[in-house]
Amino acid sequence: MTIYVDSLFLLNAMLNYLLFLGSAWLGGTPARRWRFLGAAVVGGLYAVGCAIPGFEILCGLPCKILSLVLMLLIAEGPGRGTVKFGLIFLALSLAFGGLVLAMLQIFGTGLMLVNGAAYYPLSAGALVLTAAAVYLLARTVLSRVARHTGGELVELEVRFGSRSARLTALRDSGNTLTDPASNRGVLVAEWPVAKALLPPPAAEGLEGAGFARPADLLPRMAQAAPSGKWRLIPYRAVGTGGAMLLAMRCDAVRIGKRSIQGALVAFSPTPLSDGGGYAALIGGTL
Repeated sequence: MTIYVDSLFLLNAMLNYLLFLGSAWLGGTPARRWRFLGAAVVGGLYAVGCAIPGFEILCGLPCKILSLVLMLLIAEGPGRGTVKFGLIFLALSLAFGGLVLAMLQIFGTGLMLVNGAAYYPLSAGALVLTAAAVYLLARTVLSRVARHTGGELVELEVRFGSRSARLTALRDSGNTLTDPASNRGVLVAEWPVAKALLPPPAAEGLEGAGFARPADLLPRMAQAAPSGKWRLIPYRAVGTGGAMLLAMRCDAVRIGKRSIQGALVAFSPTPLSDGGGYAALIGGTL
């Protein structure tokens, strides 16, 4: 059997990249596309190395583990969240492998072994489409199932510059709000929290009615507090076909002993709790 190195590299790199994207959506972590691309390139080079005669040692379990650890460090960097991301990546990879094996059974082809490594005798298009299906499944279905957890009240602290606000938040099982540009989870807080976080000149004159018109308020806030990197976050709610919330990037949100740097906070123009028991909503991504 002839194996073309360039095709093998491009195919494996593309598959790894799609699986990294699916892992990010499923885990609710930012899609670090350039880092994912770098990790995918390493995965493609590793696949090529396994196919070169005389390098059979690369197909052994220790080298597989080392290559996976290297890819994860490139994709996510060192940290507690890397372990979770890696487990999700492994789960999606196993799901991808299972789907490919099912396709092999359906089409009556067998699994090929080269230097002890498995190669799937399917077309590159079929493999990429299968990986894309796993990615779309993770993004549209599994990610929402994974984020629908909890329902308890939690205490948190939001910090912006020298100012901070302590508030009670509900971990809402139905809150899957994310920033579409980065896939980062968004904390939703009542609009008075913005007044508490902003310096007096920027907070002067802020009212709930202004946050009800976020597109009109955005230019003013971007000029008054540019370090907030203000943006509009689209959302859907019961009885609402689609609307926008004005959001800012805070320095950190501390939930218990966990601190989330650069967290996004979107401000609701209306109260979030009927009885005032909480002033913010968080979902499974925070």
